[in-house]
Amino acid sequence: MFDAEKFYSELGKSYQPGIITQVVLASFELRKQGKKLISLTGGLYDPDSVPYEPVKEILAEASVEDWQEILQYGNTYGSMELRQELSKFMAGHGIEADPKEIMVTCGSQQALDVISRVFIDTGDVVIVGSPTYLQALSAFRQFHPEIRTAAIDADGMDPDALEAELRKLASEGKAAKILYMVPSFQNPTSTMLTVERRKRVLELAEEHDFLVVEDNPYGYISFDQPMPTPIAGMDESGRVMYTSTFSKIVSPGLRIGWLKAREEFIIKMGEAKSNVSICNDGLSTHVATGLFKRGAVEAQIPRITEVYRRKRDLMLETMDISFPEEAEWNDPKGGLFLWVKMPGHVNTTEMLMEAVNNGVAYIPGSNFFAKPVHNYIRLNYSFPSDADIVEGIQILGGMLKEKL
Repeated sequence: MFDAEKFYSELGKSYQPGIITQVVLASFELRKQGKKLISLTGGLYDPDSVPYEPVKEILAEASVEDWQEILQYGNTYGSMELRQELSKFMAGHGIEADPKEIMVTCGSQQALDVISRVFIDTGDVVIVGSPTYLQALSAFRQFHPEIRTAAIDADGMDPDALEAELRKLASEGKAAKILYMVPSFQNPTSTMLTVERRKRVLELAEEHDFLVVEDNPYGYISFDQPMPTPIAGMDESGRVMYTSTFSKIVSPGLRIGWLKAREEFIIKMGEAKSNVSICNDGLSTHVATGLFKRGAVEAQIPRITEVYRRKRDLMLETMDISFPEEAEWNDPKGGLFLWVKMPGHVNTTEMLMEAVNNGVAYIPGSNFFAKPVHNYIRLNYSFPSDADIVEGIQILGGMLKEKL
């Protein structure tokens, strides 16, 4: 008998289907049975809002020379033309960056992967929010760091909690190497880190000499006020690495993300990236560059923001009617997610497959904690239709009432 297990590396053995993969596989099974699954899970783009007209125009106008470049190998760091456009885009949102300080990636997830490869050794201390983005945890854990946490409250990561963790580390003879955070409409809580807290985080980074990874997929989707200056825009010493993506503001299918860091970091991370993907996708690069040049990116942001504001309102209104009074949830001012807290005895992890069989899927909150906590739910409102939002929340609300 063939024994596949004996061939896996230790890292290979650690790879297991994540919660979203499990939900996708379950949805395939339900479809085979002729059943419907309403997904309130991943942060997918609203399907009716994809900017396909400017994309069609850009491709229709491509010359023979354009196609020769599109279909050829590209620069590991991304085309200089696209990096120049990204530099201008970031300048309009509070970050000055030379194009040489920018690397184009396959979404911001690849940025987290190359950061992990270049900066994390076994036993290094990485501090994350509690809770935090689940795929960041997965990227970091490939390289066996010691994960420490700092609490997230209504205003984002608590600097006092961060400082307390840093002092605790010092008392143990240890020091943090990296702080990972999503300051603007944090995933999963959708909290916004205040300007004062951003400054304090940077002060702590200087005092305790660690790097900051600022992940900003959601900050541009703000319902009520402009995004505060990113931490990277306040950084004068070059210790902040900034990542963002097209996935939430334009299209996840284009697979365009970017990483801004000091130039020597970019060179090193470019070498790590070249071992995995060689270069970026030429078609996505051409389309993304064209969208920037036409002003279509800046034009799309307010359009998609308004769509998500309306969907958020609909989900909140339906939850007010359908959810049990014991449930607590936030009122996000931007981003793509609602964060729900249930009484401690309600295990939303165990409840997931029951919900899937009832026709609705969500992400259990346990996946966002370094040490799992089982009474939270993350709900997405960007992807489902209005009808699915209402039906899905009604189904889920009924189930939650039964668990109390």
